Amino acid sequence: MDKCTQCNKCASICPHAVIRPFLASPAELKRAPGAFETRRAAGGNSYAGLHFRIQVSPMDCTGCEVCVTSCPDNALAMKDIHAAVKEGHKDAWDFAMTLPSRGERFDPFTVKGAQFNQPLLEFSGACEGCGETPYAKLLTQLFGKRMILANATGCSSIWGATAGWIPYTVDKKTGRGVAWGNSLFEDNAEYGLGMVLSVNQRRLHVTKCVEAAIQARVGSAEVQSALVQWLEKKDDKEISQIVGDRLQGLLKLEAEAKALPAELKEVWRLRDLLARPSMWMMGGDGWSNDIGFGGIDHAVALGENINILILDTEVYSNTGGQSSKATPLGSVAKFAQK
Repeated sequence: MDKCTQCNKCASICPHAVIRPFLASPAELKRAPGAFETRRAAGGNSYAGLHFRIQVSPMDCTGCEVCVTSCPDNALAMKDIHAAVKEGHKDAWDFAMTLPSRGERFDPFTVKGAQFNQPLLEFSGACEGCGETPYAKLLTQLFGKRMILANATGCSSIWGATAGWIPYTVDKKTGRGVAWGNSLFEDNAEYGLGMVLSVNQRRLHVTKCVEAAIQARVGSAEVQSALVQWLEKKDDKEISQIVGDRLQGLLKLEAEAKALPAELKEVWRLRDLLARPSMWMMGGDGWSNDIGFGGIDHAVALGENINILILDTEVYSNTGGQSSKATPLGSVAKFAQK
């Protein structure tokens, strides 16, 4: 810990989310195991009164050494798993996982700040040192609690949902997480575009229901106030979530006291759309540059609010390294152009 400058680069680059920064208060540290060594958190008022630790999960680390080689301060070193467990690092990790997330204190659009947000992609089946999962993990730290993701078949579907288990998880505080769906290799852009258009139509419907409820003056004064606030801020990514949560709570109380009017019943049925979702499509360069290129062109040309993450490994990574149109001409790859 003495060499660590608390930059969080090691956590940002970890393919499996097994090394993370944690912030703890003095009261929380009273129940920490002996191996949970900390230093005073550095960085300004947002860190005041907190202690910092970088902690590894020894039972989940794949030993790729990416964190060690990326550390600018030579503050990390590899250690035998048996020695790490004996020194108490498993107990330290278990304790760290009980600490609350304090990510809301920091700017998530910085390397350091983003890593204080809980990753909603963890312990995947990706290869050691995978170059794709750090980006997908970062995506969940920025947008995961309201994210709808269309995934193209490829490496990201292999490590993303292999057989009966999935590495995408939910936020500990809110229970929200990524809504993930996998499509065929050739039509993921159309699949993701269909999600966008359907969500747009459903949100348009809930907007009309809210307008009807306001016009009919149904519900309590608090409900009416929340309906008006939501209508004004429904397209704001943060405020729509806050007001939507408040509206849900009020509607739940009214439903427990008496039957909801028809207008509010429909708002309650569509409550998952009160928060504005973040729409994404994700896949490799074989999808984006080869077979799915036309679909991406169509999706982008429509001008809808959709985001695209291309995991460009410059080959077909999950089928043996065949070349794609993103493969440089001088590369050594199966079936590469001469």
